[in-house]
Amino acid sequence: MEFAQFMENFPNSTNASQAMLLQAQSEFQQKKFGEAVALLKSNQSKAKNLEDQYVYWTGESQFAGGNFLSASDTFVSLAQNFPKSSLAVRGIVEAASAQAQSKNWPQVESLLEETNGIFQYAAQADSAGETVARGHLLLAQAKFEQTNFDGAAAILEAINSQTLSPQLDWQRADLLCRVKMSAGDFPAALAASTNLLQIANFQRDDNLLAESRALRADLLAKMNLSGDAIAVYSKNLTNAPVKWQRQAILKIAEISLAQNQLTNAGQKLADFLQQFSNSSVADMALLTLGEMHLKSYAANHSATNELQAAQTNFDQFLGAFANSPLAGKAFLDRGWCNWFAQKIPESLADFKSAAQQLPPSEDLAVAKFKLADAQFAEQNFAGARTNYNAVVNDFTDFPDVVRSLGAQALYQSLRASLELNDPTNASIALSKLLKHFYSSELMPNAELLYAEGLGDFGKPAAARETFQNFEQQWPNSNLKPQVEFAVAHTYELEKNWPAAITNYEHWLAEFPTNELLPRASYALAWANFQAGNETNAVALFANFVAQFPTNELAPQAQWWLGDYFYGQKNFTGAETNYERVYQDWPASDLAHPARLMAGRAAAGRSGYHDAIKYFQDAISDTNCPADVAVQAQFAWGNALMSYESSITNNPLANFQFATNVFVLIVQKYPTNDFGALALCYIGDCAVQLANYDAATNTYAQVFSTNSMAGISLRCRAQIGFGMTLEKKAELVVTGDDKNALLHLALDNYFDAFETGYGKNLRDDETAREFWVKEAGLRALPLMQSLRVAPPEGVDGFITEMEGLLPQLKDSLEKKRAEFSQIKN
Repeated sequence: MEFAQFMENFPNSTNASQAMLLQAQSEFQQKKFGEAVALLKSNQSKAKNLEDQYVYWTGESQFAGGNFLSASDTFVSLAQNFPKSSLAVRGIVEAASAQAQSKNWPQVESLLEETNGIFQYAAQADSAGETVARGHLLLAQAKFEQTNFDGAAAILEAINSQTLSPQLDWQRADLLCRVKMSAGDFPAALAASTNLLQIANFQRDDNLLAESRALRADLLAKMNLSGDAIAVYSKNLTNAPVKWQRQAILKIAEISLAQNQLTNAGQKLADFLQQFSNSSVADMALLTLGEMHLKSYAANHSATNELQAAQTNFDQFLGAFANSPLAGKAFLDRGWCNWFAQKIPESLADFKSAAQQLPPSEDLAVAKFKLADAQFAEQNFAGARTNYNAVVNDFTDFPDVVRSLGAQALYQSLRASLELNDPTNASIALSKLLKHFYSSELMPNAELLYAEGLGDFGKPAAARETFQNFEQQWPNSNLKPQVEFAVAHTYELEKNWPAAITNYEHWLAEFPTNELLPRASYALAWANFQAGNETNAVALFANFVAQFPTNELAPQAQWWLGDYFYGQKNFTGAETNYERVYQDWPASDLAHPARLMAGRAAAGRSGYHDAIKYFQDAISDTNCPADVAVQAQFAWGNALMSYESSITNNPLANFQFATNVFVLIVQKYPTNDFGALALCYIGDCAVQLANYDAATNTYAQVFSTNSMAGISLRCRAQIGFGMTLEKKAELVVTGDDKNALLHLALDNYFDAFETGYGKNLRDDETAREFWVKEAGLRALPLMQSLRVAPPEGVDGFITEMEGLLPQLKDSLEKKRAEFSQIKN
C-alpha cells in the first residue's frame, strides 16, 4: 500500500521502477500471484535497468500460482533476453524446475544439457555454486525418471557434497539412494541411505529424518529384510510428523501381510497403542491392527480367533474415535466382520453407516455393494437394487471400481429385479451387461437367469426365444445342459405336456451324467402324470426313488406314489408308500404329513387299530408341526367313531373315547375353528350315544357363543342341532312338546339356509353352498309336515333350491304347488 502511494505521489521518481518491483514482491508474499504478474507485466516497459528482475519475478509468480508452462517460458526468455544477467542461470534452473513440475523430463534435460547453453557454461565456471547444484540435481532427477540410472548416478556422484548446503546435500543423498535402489544396486543404496540419515540427524529436522527412515525401510523391504524394515519403520511411530507416522503404520501392515508376519507386526502396533494411547495416529494404528486381523481371517477362515480380534479392534475404534475421519472405514471393516460371522442385520447397519460417512472412493463403492448384498440377504430387493445401481452409476470416475465391481453389481441388480417381478429393469440390467461386460464370466449366467425369469413372469415363449439366442451366442458354453433343461421347462409352464415330455426325454439322452439329472427325471415323471399317462408316471416316480434316494425330490416322488394309490383306493399300497416317506426321509418336511396320511390309508382299509397307532405316534412326536398334530388328533377321533368297540356290553364305547380326544382339542384351541370343529364332533358323538341334551348344548356353543367359528362350522352346528332336536322329538309323547322341538329344528335349518341370501353372515363371510343345500333338504320335510313356510316365502325358497339342485327341479316344482297354500 505504501509503495502504491509512493508511485501515486512520485510517478517520475528515479526510484519508481524499484518501488513497483517491491510492490509486486509484496503481492507475491501475500500469495496474490495473479496481481503480481499483472503489475509486473503492465509496467515492464518502465523497468529500465531492473527489467531482468521484472521478468524473473513474473516467472516466480507464475510458478507459485501453478502455471508451470508459462513460468518456464518466462524463465527461458529471461536467459535469452538477458544472458549477462546475474539471474540468467537461475532462470534456466527455474525453467527446468517448472518443466519438472509438469513431468516433462525430456525438456528438463534439454534445458540443462544444451552444450553451449547458459547452464553448462555456468557449471564449468562455478561448479560449486548453489544454483548450479540445484540444476545438477534436477538433471539427475530427469535422467532417473526416464530410467537412465547410470546417467543419474554419474551426475550425483560428481557433485562435491562439501560445497552443498545441508538441505541440498540431503536431496543429493536421497536421490542417489533412490537411483541405486531402482538400479538394483542395493549395497550402494544402503550406503547412501546411511549417509542420508547422518545428514538428516545433523540437520535436526524431524521431517527429513522421518523421510530418510522411510526410504531406508523401503530399501530393506526390497532386500527382503522385512524384520529390519519393520524395525526402521517403527522408529517413525513416535517423534515423527503425523504424515510419516501414518505411513509407517500402513507400511508395517503391508510388509507384515506380504511376509505373513502378522503376529510380530500386530504386537508392535498393540505395544504402540498401549504406550502412546493419546497419539495423534492412534486411530490409524488401531484401525490397521484390526485390518491385519481381518485379512488374516480372510486368508484362513478357520482362524475364528482372528475374526474376533478384528471385531474387538473395530468396536474399540468406533467407541473411542467416533469422530475420526477414518470412522467410515472402520464401519466398513466391522461390516465385513459381521458379514463373515453371518450376522446379516448387524453387517447391514455397519455397511449403511460406512456408506454415509466415507468420501467418494473405492471404499465407498465397496460399502454400497456390501450394503446391497446385506439388503438382498434380508430380502429387501428394492433397496438392494438401488445400491447395486449406485455402484454402477456413481463411480464411473473410478476405473478400478468399474473393472472389479461393475459386472457383478449389474448381475445382482438383474437378480433383484427378477425377485421384484420387474422384467423392465431386469432387461435394462441385462442390456448394460451385454454392452459393457460382454466378455464377463457372469454374462452367460445373467442371460440364463433372465430367460428363466421370463418364464416365471408368465412369458415362456419369450424365455424360449432368449434361450435360443443364448445357444447361438455361446454354442460351446458349459451351461448348455441348464439351457436345454430350461427350454423343456418352458413347455411345462405352457402346460404343453407332450412337448415337455419330448424335451425332457431328449435332455436325459443327451446329458445322462449332468448334475441336473435328478431334476430332469422328476420333471419327466411329473409331465407324464399331467399328460394323463399315469402308468408311465408311476413307473418313472418309482424309478426316481430307486435311482436318487438321497435327492431332495425323492420324498416328493414317494409321496406322489402314496397319493396315486390313495386316489385309486388301493389303501394298502398308499399306506406302504406314505410309510416309506417318514421312515426313509425323517428330516423331510413331508415326514410328519406322511405319517398322518399312512394313518388315513390304514383307516381306508378299515385297519383302525393301525390307523390310531399312526395318529398317536404323530401326536406324541414333539417335532411334529402343530397343524399336522391337530389333524392327527381329529383323525384319531374319527377313527374311534368308525371303529367297533371291543367292550362286550358297550358297543358305543368308542364314541365316548372319541369325545375325550375331541375335548383335548377344544381345551387346546378354545377360540378358533379347530376348537369349533371339535365341538361339532363332540355333538356328533353325543347324538350316537343318544345323549341329545348334551349334543344340543355342544352344537349351540359353536353357533351361538363361539365368536371365532366360521360360517361353515356355524351352519354345520345348526344343522346338527336341528337333526338332534328331530331325534329328541321322536321320543316325546306329548304333541305340543314334539311340535315345539320340530319348529325349533326347522328354525335352525332356516337360519343356515338363509346364509344363501346373505343373512346370518359376518363381515367378509360368504355362504357355503354345501351347507345351504343341506339345510334346505333338511327343512323340506319339516315344512311339509308342520305346514310352515320359510321366512323368505315358498317361491323364493323353491327357486333357490332349484338353483342349487337343478337335477331335482321337477320334484321341487311339485313341492312349490303343494306349498303354495302355506303362508309365512
